[in-house]
Amino acid sequence: MIEKEKFLIVGGGSGGAILANSLAKEFDVTVINDSPNHYYWPQLLQIAFRNDYSNLYRPLSSLLVKGVNLIIDSVKKIDLQERSITLSTNKKLSYDYIAIAPGVTIDHKSIEGNEKLVNQFGDFHSTPENASKVFNIVNSMKKGTFVISVGDPYHRCPPSPYEGILLADEVFRLRGVRENINMVLAVPYPRAYPAETFNEVLEPILKERGINVMTFFTADKIDTDNKKITSLEGEELSYDAAIVVPVHKGPKIEIKPEDSVNQDGFINADKLTNQILSYDDAFAIGDASTSTNAKTGVTAHLQAKVVAKRVLGLDAKNTGRTNCPTEIGFQKGTFVISDYNHPAVKVPANTINFIMKRLFADVYWDVIKHPEFWDPIFDVYFERTEPEVLWRIFK
Repeated sequence: MIEKEKFLIVGGGSGGAILANSLAKEFDVTVINDSPNHYYWPQLLQIAFRNDYSNLYRPLSSLLVKGVNLIIDSVKKIDLQERSITLSTNKKLSYDYIAIAPGVTIDHKSIEGNEKLVNQFGDFHSTPENASKVFNIVNSMKKGTFVISVGDPYHRCPPSPYEGILLADEVFRLRGVRENINMVLAVPYPRAYPAETFNEVLEPILKERGINVMTFFTADKIDTDNKKITSLEGEELSYDAAIVVPVHKGPKIEIKPEDSVNQDGFINADKLTNQILSYDDAFAIGDASTSTNAKTGVTAHLQAKVVAKRVLGLDAKNTGRTNCPTEIGFQKGTFVISDYNHPAVKVPANTINFIMKRLFADVYWDVIKHPEFWDPIFDVYFERTEPEVLWRIFK
């Protein structure tokens, strides 16, 4: 019997789990994850504005197919030259191939005062506990200024601040207090949404809902005593309740050689192949990568499939495809769909898109566990919704 090559996967999120299940027959696959659970991070928004924990997590072991080894531990060091990793217990493991997919590190301290602010009002990018604080605020606030400010333009799930402000608007309206609350969305961009084409979809919705947008405002310092946020650009914004999208950084793992990561700890990987530098046996996928397309579960999913095909000898490459479902409240939604060659499509908001988002959340766990069943379905979906195709429809 021929011994299978060892494939180590650091991180059991969307990308890591799908990659593991896709290669379980061909390789001796081991997943190393620092938690026994796999989290569905988009559910933080549902906790923050609907107190819905239903899809938050599942045991990672229940999502991996038979034959995949699972180690619950944190990785301390990865040496790409030696083809080895070191766990927190100092145990060393060797590999023939490696995929690094541990997600991001949320760094509240990078914005002065944000730790105190999160303790007060929470956020919807870090933990369920912080998302629950947001729920408590939006369900108790009766008047004043409510702010969502973006402190990091490279945060996970690009549409999330817009979903947050629009879902908060929905809660305030349903509670009958909206007319007493000034809502402000502060962003670092020259327009409400960074992509000009998709801004044409979102900005009219924000205006219609009476949400004020501050542009060229990058949250830099928070004075919780005086309830003020100061931007890098030098402006001040007063608030009664505020949520700041925190700075995202790469994984807290020592990776050798040092030029494998950038100054924020993200792993330098080719945007087309996910290959790390010149190492044809090492890949970075998902949020931990420097890849220029969106930090989302769908991105990690597609990157995982590219890596799986490449190690099996196929010439697969990323297209930069994004497919971000965006909820705007009142059971309506849209999608941020783009690729490296096409800007975000002007997909109008409607109830069908909202239903599609909710349905995907419900089938998410099965998509992770059974890629062999879902791959053909997603192949058809992505083909039918290619940006080039949709641009002919939504001009």
